[in-house]
Amino acid sequence: MIKVLDKTFGILETIVRATPHPMGPMALAEALELNRATCSRILKMLLESGYIVQVSRQAGYVAGPRILTLSNMAMFQSALLKKAVPVIDRTAEAVRDSVLISQIYAGERYVLYLRNCNPDRTIRLAAPSFHDIYATATGVMEMAYRSSAEQLTHYDAVRERKNILPEFRERENLHALLERVRGNGMYHTRKGDQGIFAFPVFSNRRFLASLGCSMPVAKYTAEHIEEIKRIVGGAASEISASLSTIDSIG
Repeated sequence: MIKVLDKTFGILETIVRATPHPMGPMALAEALELNRATCSRILKMLLESGYIVQVSRQAGYVAGPRILTLSNMAMFQSALLKKAVPVIDRTAEAVRDSVLISQIYAGERYVLYLRNCNPDRTIRLAAPSFHDIYATATGVMEMAYRSSAEQLTHYDAVRERKNILPEFRERENLHALLERVRGNGMYHTRKGDQGIFAFPVFSNRRFLASLGCSMPVAKYTAEHIEEIKRIVGGAASEISASLSTIDSIG
């Protein structure tokens, strides 16, 4: 049963990722290393359920109305995103750069929402999730609030050490560095041609998500870093406050 589910979700995720470009049964079977008959059977089920639609027999399939409905339901029924999205939109406009919110599940970083207001940069999410926890500021921030055992488990799962941010490449320093990140209440560094930032988002003092920001490295100056701390850090605090309740006793 688990294997069938894995195959079904694999096909569905691949089609959603490719949309609006359709994918045919042969391409899907090859990409996922599936038996052609199995792939066709799953496609028929997804088509009948409304998760995908057939553009044509030659072209293949794209995401269907049920996927779009589920996506909208997930966004607008989520207390986190209801509070976070307008703040992120306003913050991205204020800094004129990219701002996102992410969470980590099962070793993968999911970008829940992203807003880019830098007209000179094009940012596209190529997948629903990423294996880049120790290669991103938001991933590092999330690890700062995990147990020591979880920090090492995720670290050891990284296939290529070169993909880890330079300061985290020594395993024996990992816990101390993440403790420092947690104590600072933020994290920022230069990564290639950009500067990246992350701030924690809480709900009733429990860590919930990471609010991140990225910018061209030309803007990664001491003065602008302080501005990002003020604006994006303030946004993280605003989202946290809106997600927290106050119990009055006495």
